[in-house]
Amino acid sequence: MFRRLLLGVTIGSLALSALAAGNVYRFNVDGQVVIKDTIPAELAPLGYDVINSKGMVVKRVPRELTAAEIAERDQRKAEQEARLAHIAARKEKDRDLLRIYSTVADVDRALSRKSEEVVTQKDLQARRAEDLNEKLEQAQQAAADTERRGREVPQALLDEIRHYQEAIQGTQTAIAELERKLENLTAEYAVTRERLRILSVYPPGTLPEEVDDSRLPD
Repeated sequence: MFRRLLLGVTIGSLALSALAAGNVYRFNVDGQVVIKDTIPAELAPLGYDVINSKGMVVKRVPRELTAAEIAERDQRKAEQEARLAHIAARKEKDRDLLRIYSTVADVDRALSRKSEEVVTQKDLQARRAEDLNEKLEQAQQAAADTERRGREVPQALLDEIRHYQEAIQGTQTAIAELERKLENLTAEYAVTRERLRILSVYPPGTLPEEVDDSRLPD
């Protein structure tokens, strides 16, 4: 009540020209209310209320931020912009994903098809390795028989043995690569499958931290 009376007295003491202009300015200086008919440069950073001739606040100008507050504000803004960009990128990927798969079952079927193809290739390499091993053993046996007879092993036979050894090494490398491919496929489709589980409940663009696992289907 006292402050309202003080405000009324202060406004009433201002020059009539200031009141006629329709605005006066209220500042809070170290806990004290100060009324001015202009905006002093030294008080402007504190923020102020614009009061009309009826004593009503028509505008509130906040105080200037400190350097620390500006840095914090800019950091929050940057984080928000980064989050929005992440959501937009995630939404685009989700829409691409939904153009390929409709359900988790679709992902499982795709993984099964891909895996079967790789397994078939791996089996072919394994059978080739068995065939090469048999031929290598035969060539090595022929070389051993030749040496037992005290004769020099022909260069062609040595070249044949080396060829089989290199070919077997190649099949082993191919099999190892195919096994890694299977592992990568399983990991890749596991990520896709999990995302489809999320998209069965949440809209495209939903970030992982926004997901409640208890809402997701098995």
